[in-house]
Amino acid sequence: MGFLGKLFGGERVDTSAATLKPQGVRVIDVRSRAEYQSGHVAGARNIDVGGPQFASSVKGLNPKHTYLVYCQSGSRSARAAGAMRSAGLTVLDGGGIRSMQANGWTLGA
Repeated sequence: MGFLGKLFGGERVDTSAATLKPQGVRVIDVRSRAEYQSGHVAGARNIDVGGPQFASSVKGLNPKHTYLVYCQSGSRSARAAGAMRSAGLTVLDGGGIRSMQANGWTLGA
């Protein structure tokens, strides 16, 4: 079963960089702007799940893409992933930034 089948089938999904980078998955940091500026996954876009523009930013995302979201510890990424899925997007929850690093995602400036 492929990673999308696992995503919707309830099985644990591989969120490693080695698996997802070649598939063109878009990475989104859902932490605050200040947290994002203090260090984030290289190439990640910042959309603050707690910010007033979150819903409108999500509406502007391309539903043809798959998104991988992360935060500091995993709580906000779970909330963001749920909201984004409700908006019709394909979303993987990468958990916290340390989990992302452990899965091979590098930090950028």
